[in-house]
Amino acid sequence: MQGISPDDPVSELLKEFEYLKTERANWESQWQNIADLMLPRRNDFTASHTSGIERRSKIFDSTPPRSVTRFAAGLHNIMTPAAAPWFVLKPLFRPLEKERSVQLWLEEIQRLVQEEFGKPGSNFHPAAYEYYTDLGAFGTAVMFIEDLPGRGPYFRHFPLSDCLLQTNNLGQIDTCFRSYKQTAKELVERFPADRLPEKVLKSLDNGKPYDSYEIVHVVKPLHSVKPGPLLMVQKPFVSLHICKDEKMMIGINGYEEFPYVCSRWSRNALEIYGRGPGVEALADTRMLNEMEKTFLKGVQKAVAPPLMVPDDGFLAPIRTTPDAINYYRPGLQGNEMIFQMPTVGRIEYAEAKMGQVREAIEKAFFLDLLELPGPVASDGDVLRFTATEIAMRQRDRLIVLGPIVARQEAEFLGPLLDRTMKVMTRMGLLPPPPQEYGNIDFRIEYVNPVSVSMRSVELNAVSQLIQFVMPLAQIDPSVLGRLNTSRITELGAEILRAPASSIYTEEEAAAIAQQRQQEEQMMMQADMATAQADVEQKQASAEASRAKAEESRAAA
Repeated sequence: MQGISPDDPVSELLKEFEYLKTERANWESQWQNIADLMLPRRNDFTASHTSGIERRSKIFDSTPPRSVTRFAAGLHNIMTPAAAPWFVLKPLFRPLEKERSVQLWLEEIQRLVQEEFGKPGSNFHPAAYEYYTDLGAFGTAVMFIEDLPGRGPYFRHFPLSDCLLQTNNLGQIDTCFRSYKQTAKELVERFPADRLPEKVLKSLDNGKPYDSYEIVHVVKPLHSVKPGPLLMVQKPFVSLHICKDEKMMIGINGYEEFPYVCSRWSRNALEIYGRGPGVEALADTRMLNEMEKTFLKGVQKAVAPPLMVPDDGFLAPIRTTPDAINYYRPGLQGNEMIFQMPTVGRIEYAEAKMGQVREAIEKAFFLDLLELPGPVASDGDVLRFTATEIAMRQRDRLIVLGPIVARQEAEFLGPLLDRTMKVMTRMGLLPPPPQEYGNIDFRIEYVNPVSVSMRSVELNAVSQLIQFVMPLAQIDPSVLGRLNTSRITELGAEILRAPASSIYTEEEAAAIAQQRQQEEQMMMQADMATAQADVEQKQASAEASRAKAEESRAAA
């Protein structure tokens, strides 16, 4: 029997698919314009392109495409850097924070998860970079976290053009319809043959394994599915694969968590999709593109100006293109020579204006905040900033990027870590919690320049307090006893996200102090014993000398 059931809800799902596609149509024209001018390798929203063809024919200035790639690289380096930890785990029950076994367990989980992200086989960092690229250009990005048996989580970026999203009553994305193409050969390798349409099987029998078919992958909450064969999934999220061409369901499965991670750069309350820097920079990008075309014409005229050539009574239209030739009647210029046609235009004015527009585009993508090293001098050396200038730029970054980073932590990083750790737990890739505490709930704290700067305000206050107290200690040393150095150390380690193993607990510090005191007492006792032995040896030597002297006198 072909398919799952004659009563499967394929028609209803395809109706929902077409409805979501219609709802998204208003966005696609804008996304297509953004893609054409900023991200041409994604320009397939309203246009279809053959693989390998040239897609940059509409771009005359490379500033917008470069800004998108620099934005993605900068955000990747801030949010999920490959070379540094970007999150720490803390127990939800705060008294457990001081328990060494809990600290070491959470550190081990953090280390294993970080290593999983860094594995080439997980594909996380390539997928994350593409994710940030879509986020910057279109304002919405999609990542899929697949649980591969025996391998662990596998991360895939899906283009926004393939995905139709829907939200729940809380504004959270919990439904995704993804449309994609697969060949008959791939379908047979992936799905049981008895569930595939006859047309697919005939493609193989007829020697056409690379005939492609449109597949719709639906993932939605189980509670949103009507009673029927889909309820046998028994998981919070149902996963359905539909061969759209043949209107047949070819696969039913489920997920413990929503496998898609979707975030918006900024979002209006009544809209599903977000708006990103690409939307803000679109008007300037159009302007820059037109200005660049005009500028190139002006440069061509300056390099190859149109010419005036004398002609005997022939009057033709005036041509102002580069290398053009215009004929004029002799005597009009007082000579009969060939000369350059006068052209009006100041290239330097256009160049200055385009520079302003380029800067505006780069600011729209927050490059002045994402790339803090700053400008480069004419000799190639990085310009030096004063401490005040660096502090001001850090403050600007905090003010502007703070709310944006907070949204990405809520919509991207949080679901990403939750899904990843749950997949790894089910596969036995994470250690269990200490037996004496049972199941331990924990919270996630993110380590990035913005969040660290936000938390560093408290640490800076403590540092200023110490600087204030030190001069007073020279007058009255007793004021140093008012500083809780143990708490200051713990606070610094917490804010700076230092590993728990880098500082001792109060009990360990007390034990170490006691041990050092005992060692010092033993050393003092040893020194006293050594000194006493020296005294006794000197006394014995003196008595021996006196006895020898007396014997010498008696012998004389």
